[in-house]
Order: sequence, then structure tokens, then C-alpha cells
Amino acid sequence: MLREGVTARILRLAFLAYVIATAVHIGYCVLHEPFAFDAWNFASDTHAEPFTPSRFLHYGIFEYTHSNPRLGQWFAYLAYKLEWVAEIATPIAFLATALAVFVLGTARWPRWRRGRDLALYAMILGFLWFAVPRIGMLMFCRAYATNYLYGAAIQLWFLVPLRLRPHGKAGFFACVGYFLFGIAAGMCNEHTGPTLVAFSLGYAVWRQRTTGVRPNLTWVGAFGAVIGFAAIFFAPGQGERYEGLATKVGLGSRILQRGFAANLDIVRELVTAASPLLVILALLLVIGRNDPEPDDPDNPDNPDNTGARRRAFGFFGAALGAATLVTVTLFVSPTLGPRFYMHSSLVLLAAFVAIADTILTTGRRLAIFIVIGVTASTYAAIRTIPLYARVHDQSDARLAALAATPHGGVFTADAFDQVDDNWWFLGDDFRDVRKRELIATFFDLRNVIFRGLDLDAPLGVSDVRLVPHYAITPATCLDEHGGLELGKLESGLDVASLGKAFHAAVEDLRLRLGTRGAIERLALEVEFAGVRPVTPRPTLLVGRWTAATGYDGWAGAIQRGGVSSVRDVALPKELAARDLEIVIYRVGADARSLGSSKLPTHRYTPWGAGAYWALACDADECFVIAAVRQL
Repeated sequence: MLREGVTARILRLAFLAYVIATAVHIGYCVLHEPFAFDAWNFASDTHAEPFTPSRFLHYGIFEYTHSNPRLGQWFAYLAYKLEWVAEIATPIAFLATALAVFVLGTARWPRWRRGRDLALYAMILGFLWFAVPRIGMLMFCRAYATNYLYGAAIQLWFLVPLRLRPHGKAGFFACVGYFLFGIAAGMCNEHTGPTLVAFSLGYAVWRQRTTGVRPNLTWVGAFGAVIGFAAIFFAPGQGERYEGLATKVGLGSRILQRGFAANLDIVRELVTAASPLLVILALLLVIGRNDPEPDDPDNPDNPDNTGARRRAFGFFGAALGAATLVTVTLFVSPTLGPRFYMHSSLVLLAAFVAIADTILTTGRRLAIFIVIGVTASTYAAIRTIPLYARVHDQSDARLAALAATPHGGVFTADAFDQVDDNWWFLGDDFRDVRKRELIATFFDLRNVIFRGLDLDAPLGVSDVRLVPHYAITPATCLDEHGGLELGKLESGLDVASLGKAFHAAVEDLRLRLGTRGAIERLALEVEFAGVRPVTPRPTLLVGRWTAATGYDGWAGAIQRGGVSSVRDVALPKELAARDLEIVIYRVGADARSLGSSKLPTHRYTPWGAGAYWALACDADECFVIAAVRQL
């Protein structure tokens, strides 16, 4: 147990600072969420009109009847339309979820002067960062946070009275309030609804049969959950979500359509989501492996702890069953993703806390898991605060550029630093062509083009086009002779393979031409589908063939030594004999000269994320000799 006195007061202050720091961290990231994904949907659906009570009501009814009937969609409207709603509500939802996990796990309220309770709560705050799959990605997007994190908090708190009042009895007004809360909980998520309803009704029946007394609070809560779940399951909007996907295939047909292996993969994803927590659980069990059973006759009597570990493992079994049942409901879901495992992971975390409460009985044991939790929180802050600061600025710049683009024009969007989704961020929504089409319509533009990293695209950039420029005698169209066939490359970043393919294609074209014509000049130039960015020279080439000089084109490499941040541009020997300027170019941004090709070394340090090209340049043109991506 933690010592009382000065040490205990210092630790309580440290706990309070940790909670405040967690709330500030979450609020900061939400405040700096880029304008992306569902933000565009809300702007389009509401015609970018500001909040009014009547518009709020109209939007909620429209979503219920035509799109997303969940309760969270009402919260989402407020989060997108009103300043500081999400920035304040999301940290509260996170802290409230952690508190609900504590209460469900320990079956008690935490006490301020009980250091062990504060330690367990602090542990939960840290564990949430890895126990819930991709929690940063979900929590720092208003649409996902309101529909999943807020919904999970409501549903967990719906279970709290059942955990604290096992007799299930309450007065009239408490029952009315709990009934309404049950409706809200049932309306939070259609995937967790069946499990919530089955558990609530089953628990009410079990309590009444075992005690012989009707648990009125449990029953009214269960009926409320049934009504709430029915309200969203049979909502008209369910048939129109995901472009009517749910109506195209029946529930049974979807299970059969996915097949046994695909449905088994859904369960496997639950195991993957729970794996970090299961690893920590294994550590916990190792620590407590030699502990006597709480009800061992040789153990000092402790009425509060008698059989506690046995009950904790029983609770873990029930939580595992509930998590599995929630996962099984995904068999009929038209869409899948890590967000659907949030509720299951939280229930399993509560079960973990139940076991931890019986094993972490000393300050030394608690300290191990507090360190793990605080480390996880620190790592989350390190990963997210700089990231969201950068993408927020990039989003603001993109919005300003979009607003400045003339109607009917073409807008080229340079990618955010983080393009793909990961544990912490949803990534750049402009990589989705449908989102670009929506934005083009919203701003009345002819097209929106995305320029970002794409390993399958030429030279690793999504809007790059390799265009042949040629002169053939007698004058003719290249397509009349079969065009220039480069074939499929393993990677767009492989400049050496690209150059070889171009050289081979030129020779093949010369053979096809035969005596019907002669190639005077054929160059494979680098062009852009979007607005051309500033480049070191007006012309960029992969290679060029002329009748007078033959083939020109080189392939080097960009190398990294060990863990150093410095990169070396390795030049081919034949290029070192030429007096060309070596330039490193971050596509769409800026370039830096590395000196003459005659120099023995050419080094640089990446100065941002994106695609980097090494160029060999003369006065008017550059040859791309190497390409890499920098994350």
C-alpha cells in the first residue's frame, strides 16, 4: 500500500497532473484535427450553414431517416458546428471511459484518499492507448469519436449501475432515468446493441431467479436498451447507408457470401486487437503466480477479498464472451474496420482491471504497471502532438488554396506529411477519388488532383505522367506503330528498371519501324496531371534517345548508412565523368544543390516527408537518376 503523509500527497498531486496532462493532450489534438473526411460531408450536407437549433433538429431527423441513425451523429453535428464542443467533450469522454472501466473492473467507486484506486485509474488511462486498436486515429476524428468513443462511454456507463447495484432495485425516478439512459445506450451502436440487449435481459432474468425478487432497475434498463436498439436497427436510414449497401445483400446472404474463412478472419482481428492487453495480462499472471488464493485458510482473513480472484476470472470469461459476441455480429456488417473492436477492447480492459485489482496489492507491483501506462501516454503524446500541429497547418493552407481557386479551375493538392492511415491518424483524405469529387463539386471546380506518395505510380508520385516526346522521319504518330510499351514495373521508385524498360522500348520501336521511318529523337519526359510544381529545370527526363548520340539516362541510388539521418546519392561511374549539377528535389516543394557530379560525395538530410528525386541537371533539363520516399 502507498504510504500516507507527504509521500501520499505528492503522489496524489502527480496523479492529478497526469490526468490534466492527458486531457490537455487530447484536447490539443482534437483542436488541431485537419479539416478532412467527414468534415467535408457535414459541410456538403449542411451547405456549410452555421448552427441553429432548428438546423440541428433537421439534420438529426434527416440522418435518422436517410443515413446514420446513431445517437452519436447528433453529437457529431455539434462537434463540427460549435467551437470547443469536441475539444472539451472528447477529453471528458476519454476520462469518463477510463472511469467506467475502473468501476466495472473493481465494482467500486475510486476514492481520492485511496492511493491504490488512483494508481489503477492512472494505469487505465495509459493502457487505453494500446488496448483500444488505433485509438488515436479514431479519437482525433470528430465523426469517429462521437459515434464510437462517446457511444462506448455511454454504453459502459449503462453497465455501471448493474455492477454497483447487484440487487437491481431502485426508486421510481431512478428507474425512469435509467430507462431513458437505456434507450440512449441502445441507440449508440447497432453492432454492440445485440450483445447489450442480450446481456441486459439475461442478467435481469438471472437476478430475479436467483434472488426471487424482481430487480426493477435492471428490467427497465433492459427494456430501454431493447427500444433504443430497435430504434436504430429498424431506422429508415439503415437502408441508405454506404450507398444502400445494406439493402443489396441480406444478412444471411452476407454471412454466406463472406465465407467461413473471411468470417474467421473477423474473429482473428479481435485477437489481434486484444493482443497487447493479453501480453500485459500474461505479465500480470506471472507476477501473481505464487500468490496464495484469496480464500486460502492460511491467508489472513480479508472479507473484502474472499474469492475475489475467482470472481475476477469469472468476470474475464464473461467479458471475453461478450467481446466475441460483439465480433460475431460483424459477420453481417457491410463494412469492417478497427473501430468495430473498440467496445470489445474496453470490456476486456475492464476484465483485466478486475484481475489486476486482486494481484497488484503492493506499491511495488502497481509501480510496474503505472510505468507502462505513463510510458504509453508519453509515447502517444510524442507521436500525435507534432503530427497534428503539422497537418493542421497543412490543412489550413489547403483550404485557403481551394478557396482561392477560380470556379471551373483545377486544384492540385499536395499531400499531408502523413498520407496513409496509421494508429494515430486517418491520413490524407484526398487520396480518395470520391472525396476529391465531392470537394470539386463543393467548390465548383473542374477537377481536384492529388499529388502524394504512391509506390505504384511512376517515380512514386500519384499525379506523375511519363510522356514520350518524339520526332520521327517521315512525320507520323507514335501510336500508329504500336506506341511506346514500358511494361509493368515492380515499383515506381525503381529508376534503374524504368530506364532499362524505356531503353528496351526504344529499341523495340526501332525494329517495328523498320524501313518505314527513323527515330530522330525520343525522350521520356516527366509531366504532372495537376498544376505543374516549381522544378529545378523546365524539363525533367527519365531518358532520351537521339540518332546522333544514342541513349542518355542514368540510374543512381539514394542510400542511408545505419541509423544516420544523412543520405548519400550514389552516382553511376559514367555520370561522374560528366560535369552536371546534382540536385535533390522534394517533389512539389523545394530543391537543394549537392554540387557537381565530379565531386566524390553528394549528401543531404531530408527536410520533410514526401518523395525525393535525385536529379542530374544541365542548364535546361534534369534527368531523374534516383527516387525514394521519406515518411
